[in-house]
Amino acid sequence: MSTVRWSEIRGEHVAAAGEERVEQGKTRLLGQVRAHRLAETRKRRGLTQRQVAQAMGVTVGRVSQIENGELAGIDVLDRYVHALGGHLQIVANFGDEQIKVG
Repeated sequence: MSTVRWSEIRGEHVAAAGEERVEQGKTRLLGQVRAHRLAETRKRRGLTQRQVAQAMGVTVGRVSQIENGELAGIDVLDRYVHALGGHLQIVANFGDEQIKVG
């Protein structure tokens, strides 16, 4: 069985898609991972999407969008973090846990 170096595989895919597209995909994926971590924090804190939506003054659908990486800006993220009982700085700080959000 032969092995292939990661750099060779990556090079082929970057050549096919373009470096800019690869970077866009990486940024999008990182945003989704961070949003998922916020959703997991909400669940650990025993909050439902409905409770967070009420605290934020938005629909449950909007909370779902946020938790799937569809953030419209820092103000939305700030309201979400506050609905969980946290304070947004450079990181979302929930007292016993910090999550890098930007």
